[in-house]
Amino acid sequence: MSHDSAQLDATDRLLLNRLQSGLPLAANPFDDLAGETGVSVPELLSRIDRLKRDGVIRQICAIFDTPSLGYRSSLVAGRVAPDRVSDAAAIVSRHPGVTHNYRRNHDYNLWFTLAVPP
Repeated sequence: MSHDSAQLDATDRLLLNRLQSGLPLAANPFDDLAGETGVSVPELLSRIDRLKRDGVIRQICAIFDTPSLGYRSSLVAGRVAPDRVSDAAAIVSRHPGVTHNYRRNHDYNLWFTLAVPP
């Protein structure tokens, strides 16, 4: 992640929390989200675009309840050379069953979730 978390303002943090809890199920969800965060729709979309460019947001997508669909999921930990964690995370993220991954201060420094069909 290239964005320094200290550079996130209160609106960025509110937006990130709201995006993580889910977009409103509405005809114009970004209108509703803009109202909730106190910014205009163009500013909201600009913030989302900036946060995506900066690597704070990887993607905006639905996350399904994998067990209810018959999928199995697992938390996986890997040991990667410290200077290659970002490269490894990018490769891991290409798998369609990986919902997210993150760096940890641990011998196993790259952790991710993986869901696979039955």
